[in-house]
Parts: sequence; structure tokens; C-alpha cells
Amino acid sequence: MFNKLRPHEIGFFDLFSRHATQSLDAGRTLVLLLSEWPEGEGRIRRVEELEHECDSTAHLVIDLLHRTFITPLDRDETMKLITKQDDVTDSIEAAALRLQMYDIGKLPGKLIELAKVLVRAQEILVELVALLRDFKQMDKMKELIIEVQRLENEADGLHRSGLAELFRQHANDPMTVMKLKEIYEIVEEATDQCEDVAEIIEGIALEHV
Repeated sequence: MFNKLRPHEIGFFDLFSRHATQSLDAGRTLVLLLSEWPEGEGRIRRVEELEHECDSTAHLVIDLLHRTFITPLDRDETMKLITKQDDVTDSIEAAALRLQMYDIGKLPGKLIELAKVLVRAQEILVELVALLRDFKQMDKMKELIIEVQRLENEADGLHRSGLAELFRQHANDPMTVMKLKEIYEIVEEATDQCEDVAEIIEGIALEHV
């Protein structure tokens, strides 16, 4: 099937990769924001800009779907993939905006560690999405998918230990607990969504090899 694709259809893969890279930039910006907080509030605007860029890329994918008769991937597969990719960036933006809304002081180290795990998962997704072009490196794809799953498990552990630490250190400050707990959960959800992207790619690969 793939060797019969028309040249313009490579646009889908270019857009998937563009989105993954833009989302990774947003994740890296979030790490910097969390590390510098309460300084660096301008990074929130950068995260918002990158989220808008990701939205634009997702809309280009949908527009291309409408204009393309023969697509390299099933239409449902294409929509699931770009939608879940977009979910990751939406979560990153949501975490950044919560900092601004809640006016929180210095952040826990485990929250920053959690965001770094998210970025590592996003870096792998950039590699995985690039391999969608021809499915010639299935062993490599499987290796990367397993690593995303491992990182999601690592994120789960950081989430749990971070919340336990939060409850201990702020036992007399329930508002701070509530605010930070929500941010922890949003960042952890983003790592779950990275795993979802990897599993969608795995499903696509199984259909096309």
C-alpha cells in the first residue's frame, strides 16, 4: 500500500511530526517554567503560543483529510492519532495556566521531576511518529513503545510519592494541597496521554505490516 502513495500524501506524516515537535517544545517550556517559578511567568505565554501552533497543525491534518481521497492511514486512525497528540499539549497548557491562576509559590521538586519524565516521553514520541512513514523498523518501534510505557509507570510513581509528600508537608494548608494536587494530576495525565499516543501508533503498525 505505502509504495503506491502519491507525493502529496506525505503531508500527513510531516504534520504528525510537526505536531510532535511543537508539543515537545511546549513540554520543555513547562519544565523551565516549573523550575524557575515564581519567576519566568513569560514562559506561560510561550506555552500558550505553542498550544495554538499545535491546534493549527491539527486543523491542517483535518483539512488534508477532507481534501485527500486516498490517505496513507485509515481516516479513523488519523483522527485518533492527531487528537490524542493534541490532548498532550492541551494538558501542558492547562498545567501552565494553573500556576498563573492559583498564584502558587515555590514548587515541589517532585513536580519538576514529573514534568521531566513527561518530556522524555515526548522525545520518544517524536521518534515514534517519524517511524510511521514506512513501518520498516518495527523492532525499533516496539522498543520505543515499551520505553514510553516504562516512563508512564515512572510518572505514576512520582505522582504518588509527590502527593504523599504534599500531604505531609502541607497538612495544615488544605488550599495549597488542593492547588498543587491538581497540577500534579494534570502533568501525570499528560504522561498517560503520551502512552495513549504510543498505543495508537502500535495499533496502526499492527494493521499495516
